[in-house]
Parts: sequence; structure tokens; C-alpha cells
Amino acid sequence: MRLTKLFLASGATWAAMVSHAHADPVSLIATAIHGFLLSSTAIAATAAGTLATIAANVIVGGALVAGSLLLGGQRRGGAIKPSDAKNTFESGESSVIEGVGRVRVGGLQAFGNTDGSTRARLVCRLQGPVDAFETFYLGGREVIVEANGDVSSPPWARPGGSWANWQNKIGNGAETAWAGLMSLFPTLWTSDHRVRGIAQSQLLFYNPGLTEEKYLSLYQNGAPNSEAIIRGSLIYDPRTGLTVWSDNSAIICAHVLRRDPAFTFERFNWTKIAATANAADVLVATRTGTEKRSRLWGMWAWESERGETMQQFLDSAGLEIRLDEDGLIYFEFIDDVIEPEIEFDPRDIYDYSWQSGPEAVERPNICRVKYYSPERNYELSDLTLEGIVAWAKIDDEVDRYGDKFFDLELPFCPSASQAQRIARRKFAIARADRGRMVTNMVGLAAWGLLYAEVEEPDLGDLIKVRMDPPRIDDENGSVEIPFTVWPTLTTWNPATDEAPAPDVIPELGYETDMITPNPPGAAIQITYPGGGKEMRIGYTLPAQPYTTVEANYRTYSGGLPGAWQSMAEFGGTVAGINGDFLGQTIDARVRVFNGDDGSYFSDPASLVVGVDNAPCGAPTLVSGGVVTDPPPTKLAVTVSAPEGRCAAIRLQRRVNLGAWSTVATFQTQPFAPVAFESLADGSSGSVTEWQIQTLTSNGTAGTPLIFSYTAP
Repeated sequence: MRLTKLFLASGATWAAMVSHAHADPVSLIATAIHGFLLSSTAIAATAAGTLATIAANVIVGGALVAGSLLLGGQRRGGAIKPSDAKNTFESGESSVIEGVGRVRVGGLQAFGNTDGSTRARLVCRLQGPVDAFETFYLGGREVIVEANGDVSSPPWARPGGSWANWQNKIGNGAETAWAGLMSLFPTLWTSDHRVRGIAQSQLLFYNPGLTEEKYLSLYQNGAPNSEAIIRGSLIYDPRTGLTVWSDNSAIICAHVLRRDPAFTFERFNWTKIAATANAADVLVATRTGTEKRSRLWGMWAWESERGETMQQFLDSAGLEIRLDEDGLIYFEFIDDVIEPEIEFDPRDIYDYSWQSGPEAVERPNICRVKYYSPERNYELSDLTLEGIVAWAKIDDEVDRYGDKFFDLELPFCPSASQAQRIARRKFAIARADRGRMVTNMVGLAAWGLLYAEVEEPDLGDLIKVRMDPPRIDDENGSVEIPFTVWPTLTTWNPATDEAPAPDVIPELGYETDMITPNPPGAAIQITYPGGGKEMRIGYTLPAQPYTTVEANYRTYSGGLPGAWQSMAEFGGTVAGINGDFLGQTIDARVRVFNGDDGSYFSDPASLVVGVDNAPCGAPTLVSGGVVTDPPPTKLAVTVSAPEGRCAAIRLQRRVNLGAWSTVATFQTQPFAPVAFESLADGSSGSVTEWQIQTLTSNGTAGTPLIFSYTAP
């Protein structure tokens, strides 16, 4: 008997080796950035032409998909271990690292030097272009980086500037050499050192003086490592024709596959990929609300085995690769309930055998799953399932045969809910019954298909199965089709089938006993009398000693958050920033410092910036009053506004109960001192009165602070 297998048994045909290249003729760091600073995103491939067609069929019909789906085995693949990627490392050789979705990354320190005072670092983060840098960390502590690069968070802030400056480039290929490095090291770093196509950071650390106490608080362990949360690669979206940031699983899988030049744009069915992308964006119920059905975040190394890396992406998304009738590639969700693509009845079947799942002593009975967890500082984190969801443990088998673990790692899955929906199905498939049928030549119709409905020859029962690639016995005119019986799964119920995500853990870079403040409670737009705009947030702080308040905000563009920005703090309960934010949704948060010891940030509050013109209370008298000596008699006071919605303070005067006339109006911020002076009427027996009131944005006057003087 001569059997011809209709699949290739290895992803090795598809594997492509990465050619090392450099972005620029940078002899100084050529060794340090070997394989990282590529001037092109292309990967040299050994597969081309008809070989690419074979490779595509391997992905769809061969052991690459079937082995992982049915057996649940974990492959090494190219997913970067998150804890490694978060470090800033130095290496003589490094693979190109690409990030998709959101990632937290340190990077390759490609250059480091000092001019005797200022320390400089160039850190290569990811293959570019990336979309944006969202959040910044120095020495494990989150910091705020202003638009000019100054780090404004304690302990780095100083009057008029900062002890650290952090600037970034997204790696769009138009990079020029860093001005800071050229200025500090003109003989080492020239205009030729452009480091194009790499998302990167220049960090400059300034010296406050070796004998200063501040030096030890900043550099006791040397210049700190840096990390950033970055929105990764820009992804082609066939629904819009644009290449923009997205964490949509279907179009990311196409993006990763296209990194191999054997898989050109024309090899994909973009209409079907667009339909799957729409399905990935559909909101599904979770234990805590709703979320998009399928997203992908994480980092991968270009020099990894490409088939295994692709399978990690597919597993994390709950997708599989398919070919249409023209041999074009698309992606399809693996659903809990499958739709048969072909049917077989007893007339088609020569031979039929059945195995009732794996042997009991080998059948997995406990499911364990890890995912890329934002709650755990972007680490690959375990989910606690046992004792919470019934599907994750088969108690009677554990009692009889002991623990048999099904371990699943989803290194590109950023959602605990998504991970569990995928894990339940994979766990059930790993435990499922298996079989084999030998059909007449009608079995050839199963080529390229995955799901079938089979009428069992003896019992007449209808079962749904997932088929392995068929094998032809062309001498006997038969086709052998191994299959796995598709498990019957109940409709997913988040209340009973989903365990909660892990608790959010604080940053591990430092510990503190300071009390974490509550989130800010309101955001309002102030309009000053001259037309200027300011957005303010209000908050309350816990009763504890502190020297500095740090309040931050961030805005959204196209539904995506910008980087956190600092605000000016007023009196410990209000912070503000110039600009017109009316109607915008912002996030706001606050933390406090006592010297260099800081609390954790409050949870961010999502606030819509509105207007509040309710009258304010009377101004607070800071100092002064009616002054009679030396003459002439006058009112000389300093006051402040006690509330965050105040836009101005106004002084009015009247004599002998006449009409009020305005002496002066000054725009002001909460708790800022405002000084007024006004002469009294000197006529004998006359009564001079003054009232000082706060004004809101529309001029609504608050409760007055009254002064009076009667001339002798």
C-alpha cells in the first residue's frame, strides 16, 4: 500500500533566517547593535515562489496547526519573555524585537558614556515605527516626561528644569542624529549616527555635585534603568486601507505573517480578513463588563522559528489560518460550536475506529493558563482557576489518577477573560475522543477543510469532528482521515465560567508606607475674564505629612490615550493646566511625596471636563485690612480664592450706601495671594464700604468679604 500524505510534517520549510544588518555606518556601536538596528523591515527568506505556496499549505493543513490545537502542546516560539524585555540590557548581539498592541519594554543600551558630569544613554526599544510612548519608568518608578523631555516627577524635578531629560523617536526611518549626544561627544557621535527605523530613547542624567546629598538620592546605584509602555507597530487594516495602530487580532496575525517576504500582500484574502477583524472587535460579556472579543499585545523576536511564533499568535487570539478556493490566506475564529463544512454518511465509509479520548492515566484533568497580564505589570502571569470555575478541574479523575496538568501559555493575550474562553475550549479538546475513518474517494473533498459531520456506521449517531489532514491510498482508492470529536460546550457564562483577573500590583521598583490618595473627583473648565482657559481637577488628600503633590492628566485622541502630563498644584486640593479642554474625556490621578519618599498613584479617574458656575464662598483674608496710619486711610489687603471654580477676584467700593463701583478685578488661581488697595472717602462722617468677591467663569459673584470705614 502506498500512502501519500497531503501535508508536510514540519514548519521548517516556512522558517526564515534573519539577515543581520545595520541602520547606518556606525562603527562605534556596530558590534553592540549587531542584528538590531536594521535599515529595512524585510526579513531574508529561503522560501519563494512555489515554495511559498507549499509553506502556506503547511500552515493551514499540516502539523503546525493540528498538533497544537488538538494536543495543546506548548511550543517555544518567538514570544519574548516579558520580564527579560523590561530590562535595559547590553549585548554584543540581539535579534530584532517587534511589539504589537501595548507592551512594557526596556531595550538594548546601544550607547552609554559620560563627559565627566552628564551621563548619556541611547536605548533601542523596538523595531519602528511604533505609534506612541504612553508611560515612562526610571528605576522601576513611574515618572512624568514633559514635552521637552524634562522628567518632572520627584526626585528628578528641580527649579527651572530637571536632573534628567528623556526624549524619544518612534523609528519612522527619518531619524537624524541625537543633538544631545553630538554635543556631549562630538568625536564619538556624528551626524552619520542616525539609528534609523528603530524606536529609541536618549536619556541625559545631570550631576548635582558629588558632594551634594541629592547626588546619592539620584545615583546611589548608578544611572537608573528606563522602561516605557509603548503602543507598538502600525498595522495595515483592510477595512479602512490605513496603516495605523491597532490591537485587533486578525490584522495583527496578517501583519506578523507578512514579515516574511514570501507572504506578499497579494497572497491574502483581505475581504475575509476584514470580516474576521470585525468579529474580533465585537463586544462580548465578561465578569466585569464587556470587552472586544480578541486582542493581541506582546513582543516577538524576528530570529525565532517563524511557524512556532505564528502559532503563539494564533493560540493567543483564538484564530486559525485558512485558505480560500483560490489558495489565498485568511484567518477564522475557532468557535465553541462549529459549523460542518462537509458531511459523511455510512455509504462513504469503508472502515471506522474510535478511541475514547486519551488514556485515563494520561488525560489532563486540571487546566492551568498564563497570559500577558497588564494587571501584573505586563508579565506572563498565572490565572487562579481551581476552586473558582468548575470546567478547569475534573475532580473525580483527580481523585482516582492524581493531578494531570494541561498547561497553556498565551504570550500575546492581554485579557484574563479572553485567555479563559480560549483555555476552556483547548482543555476540552485535549480530553476529547478521537477516531479514524477510511472513506472512498469522496474523502478527497475534505482537502483544505477542517470540520465535518459524521454519521456513525453502526449507531447512526451524528457527531461533529475536526479532521486532521487526509491521506490517500491511491492504489486502493481510499482516503484515511483521522479526526477529533468536537466537544460539546455550554454557552459561555462569565458569572460562572470566568475567574477574576489578578489584582493589580504596585510597581516593584520601590516600597512606601505612605497612604495612597483617592482618585480626583471632578474636572472643570475655567474661563478667565481676559478669555484665557484653564482646566482644573479637584481632589482630597489623606492626613499624612507630605512636601509635594504631583497631579497628572492625559487626554485621548481617536480613543487612544496620550502620555501623562504634569499639572500645576494649588494648595493641596486643586491642580490646573492651561488650555481649552471643555467636553473632553480625560484621565486624572494624584500622588504625594515626603522628600524622596512617594506614595503610589491614586487609581485614575475618568472625567468629562465641564463647567461649574455655582457661587463661591467668601475670599480668605490672608493679611491686612483698613489702614489709618500713616494717612490717607485706605484698604490694603491680601486675599485668596478658597475654591477650585473661582476664575477671578473683584474689589468694589461705595460711599454712603451709594452704588457699587469696581476698583479692580484680577484673574486668579485657587489659594494664590491677590493684593488690593483702595482709598477711603475722607469727608467728615462719610462711610466707605468695600466688598471683595470671587467670580466664576461666567461672572457669577460669590459671598462678599466686607470692610468699612467711617471718617471722623
